[in-house]
Amino acid sequence: MSLVYSHICAAAENNIIGLQGELPWDIPEDLKYFKEKTLGKALIMGRKTFESLGQALPKRLNIVISRNKNFAVPKNVLLCSSLDSAYQLCEENSMGIYDPEIFIIGGGEIYRQSLSKVTFIYLTRIHRSYEGDACYPEIPMDQFQEIDRKDRDGNPSYSFLTYKRKNLL
Repeated sequence: MSLVYSHICAAAENNIIGLQGELPWDIPEDLKYFKEKTLGKALIMGRKTFESLGQALPKRLNIVISRNKNFAVPKNVLLCSSLDSAYQLCEENSMGIYDPEIFIIGGGEIYRQSLSKVTFIYLTRIHRSYEGDACYPEIPMDQFQEIDRKDRDGNPSYSFLTYKRKNLL
């Protein structure tokens, strides 16, 4: 089975994705979208993202990256020391993984390091700028093409965007 790595993220117009471990906005439909897309999948995340969640996300394989080998995770969470070791874990255990699509869910540094590996980007673009301390990287549009868009009105307005790597179209 060949695995596919994807990003899923909500980002403001200025690419802010978080402020002190919290989302700077409250968009219930985005949280529902995240849950629907990731249910039954493996998730790779950094330590700060895991801590901001407060617990493992149910009905998903949670893989946390931390350089601290003594970082305490619950029994149902796997700990890796690097992004490469998380990829290796997924590849070696692909038959035990729920689904061939593996979601990378943050934070900013994990997104930046993994951008060259992903096939899809599921981006909720919030049409407003926010203050924050975590950013999503600029999407290299020479490498990705928007393949789906669903716009939503609201305060703030936002769009569900799907990008696919061009050399795989």
